[in-house]
Amino acid sequence: MDSRKQSILVITGETSGETHAAGLIEQMKLQNPHQSLDWFGSGGSHMAAAGVELLSDVSQLGAIGTWDALALMGRYFSLYRNVLKEAERRRPLLAVLVDFPDFNLRIVGKLKALNIPICYFIGPQVWAWRQSRLKQIKRCVDLMLVILPFEEAFFRDRGIEAHYVGNPCTKLRRFLSEDKDSCPDSKPYTVALLPGSRTREVENILPIQLDAASWIAQRHSVRFWIVKAPEIHSDRLQKIYDRWRKNGKGEISLEIRHEEASELLSRACCAIVKSGTSTLEAAILQVPFAMVYRLPRVSYFLARPRVKTAAYCLPNLIAGEQVVPEFVQSQAKGEKIGDYLSELLGDRKRRDEVRNGLLRVTEKLGDGDAYCEGARHITQFLKKSWMMQG
Repeated sequence: MDSRKQSILVITGETSGETHAAGLIEQMKLQNPHQSLDWFGSGGSHMAAAGVELLSDVSQLGAIGTWDALALMGRYFSLYRNVLKEAERRRPLLAVLVDFPDFNLRIVGKLKALNIPICYFIGPQVWAWRQSRLKQIKRCVDLMLVILPFEEAFFRDRGIEAHYVGNPCTKLRRFLSEDKDSCPDSKPYTVALLPGSRTREVENILPIQLDAASWIAQRHSVRFWIVKAPEIHSDRLQKIYDRWRKNGKGEISLEIRHEEASELLSRACCAIVKSGTSTLEAAILQVPFAMVYRLPRVSYFLARPRVKTAAYCLPNLIAGEQVVPEFVQSQAKGEKIGDYLSELLGDRKRRDEVRNGLLRVTEKLGDGDAYCEGARHITQFLKKSWMMQG
């Protein structure tokens, strides 16, 4: 590589994205020990620890619907202006965009106009919705690094250079035990509730999960763990539970847990999981689960016509079949979810069938290290750029 000291811009928008960005940056340093690079951009504590100069701490920028995004619009505009100002001043060697599509696909054209090459790590899920974005991606993105196996062919078929680099979640296999069934012969069973990492999500979804928990508790001896995301305060979870209980829902054996979600999932018999990356984590850990999701009515009404997939759950999409049930919007009811979990808790053979389906999902993900492979592709891309520059 060129020995000059140069910079790379990294743009992320929430905790999960900046965690992945930090892993990618660490691998870039390991693979290029003699290359001096300055990293700058938007992120949080993980990126700062990886040596990135933060233009903005974006840990509070996550939005899940139209109204949430509008409420944060001022912060988005401030970040947008700041990133462009610094990009124009520093003229980085490369811009690495990480997830955060509503922001990144608005700024990518401006960065391209500055003749900054673009790498997109964890690309927009345009295969699911808003395929109109493909024209912009093809025009502006030089290198797409994807983490779902079917995405590589999807983008390549549309003329976009894409590489499947593996999925970061596959590292969770270290938590797997020899006996994949975590349901003990002696009760109570443990059921994990994962309501999400964004405030509005938790407000919408945790009461549904608690309704399901109450339904299950009437049929089995069970203890429930609410898996607290780092972004959510315990007090908020407790208030939601107290409000739910005061509405006459009854008592259940419940704990709010602070350990890593992967560690808790690996010790649970079954789970009720909010749609998103956590469903993939549960699949890799081979924990039978029900997927649940509910948006505010206005947000769902606006989003639904643009959704192009029949399934919402990532393991189902990867498997190409329904491995786990999806309880979305009007189907997201405690009784329905509770019936399914009660069936799993009472039948080991049924749990094993679900685990076999989840195993097929993890086999399709492969064994690649997403950060290592991603860094390798970026390094190769940069070398080509320098060769073209002479």
